[in-house]
Amino acid sequence: MAVGAVLAGCGGGSAESSDPGSTTTTTAALPTACAGPPLTLHLRAGGDHEAGGEDFEVSRAVALRTPILPGEMAFDGAGLAALQSKAEITPLAVYTLYLSDFAIDEEELTGRGLGYITPPAGKTLGLLSLVPATEAGLAEGDVVLPGELGYDTNTTFAPLTLQVIADGDSQTMAYTDIEGQAKVLVLDDDELCVDFDVTLTNQDEVVSEGKGTVLAPVVRSEPAFFFT
Repeated sequence: MAVGAVLAGCGGGSAESSDPGSTTTTTAALPTACAGPPLTLHLRAGGDHEAGGEDFEVSRAVALRTPILPGEMAFDGAGLAALQSKAEITPLAVYTLYLSDFAIDEEELTGRGLGYITPPAGKTLGLLSLVPATEAGLAEGDVVLPGELGYDTNTTFAPLTLQVIADGDSQTMAYTDIEGQAKVLVLDDDELCVDFDVTLTNQDEVVSEGKGTVLAPVVRSEPAFFFT
């Protein structure tokens, strides 16, 4: 199974809000379409794990950046320290957008690499994962599509994937086909804005689908957590 996350730009201005969970921006530098929660997105799962809906109310959005060091392996402490240093500066990274109708503690993301989060009962979580096609990493204006990566990794990645889970379910669902794309509208050290339209199916049944534009603050996983 391909792994997403449950499994970059000219800058976008600053997010200003008295609510630390808000990404509402007050600067005109952002594209008009880029807005943070609260907002409504098409975000749902089908089949035996139904969740979300065509008008899913997102109250929290966070983008987790996890470095990729293709083919690197550490066999001792010194090697690991060197890779952590590389992980801090590499432009190559997976970005996973966490979209939820419940509060997300950013510390849960930064300390766990992939940042696994199980939604509470009655709540829903969407995870949109973007993997760069080249080692140059993601940049503003890039369009992420299904397909092959231009570099070899020890981890099996799907360049583009979406999962929607709810009610304490943390199961990764298999899929055979993915259609759509995600366009990076803004990406800097602080913010990611993505316009996406993605559908995953398994034997012609919708596994998950999502569509919309969302702005989220970027948090970085600890440098000890990276893909190879």
